[in-house]
Amino acid sequence: MRSLVSLTLAFAMMLTATAAPEGGGQLGARSIRIAEPLQKALATRYGTEEAQVLQQAVSDDVARAMKHAGIAAAAAARSEVLLSDARPSHPTRYQQSVNPSLDPVHSRSLGGATLSAVLRDADGKELERVSVEYYAPSLQESSVSLDAWADARLTIDRFADRLVQAYRRHQH
Repeated sequence: MRSLVSLTLAFAMMLTATAAPEGGGQLGARSIRIAEPLQKALATRYGTEEAQVLQQAVSDDVARAMKHAGIAAAAAARSEVLLSDARPSHPTRYQQSVNPSLDPVHSRSLGGATLSAVLRDADGKELERVSVEYYAPSLQESSVSLDAWADARLTIDRFADRLVQAYRRHQH
């Protein structure tokens, strides 16, 4: 069992490699890392496949926000994103497989996420730091979506918008 947990954790750590939107660096280079405590939570509680789901959500939302804002392909700045924490609003597939009594619709939690980024210029000089943290304050105020990461996705959307605002402040 211990070797399975070690293997799972190693796989989760491999998923912290750079993530970019389709088309390479078209919308500004960025890396998306998952903090070690979240990697461990993914490996032991939520399922390692969820790391890729979260990284893809960040990558897609940032790419969408940048495209919508008209930030050019030649954006001189790059960002280093850290997903520090994420909690599901509904059970993940792994949680449901481990505990069949969990219902994907009726089982709910206070989900959300914490993200931060360092925006750097072409020379690597830090331009700005951006961070967003949001967790549903109550079940009545949580997202109505049935997506396991519904409230985390709300946080990611807010983060993407703030990151784009930072890019805009440093465009030349």
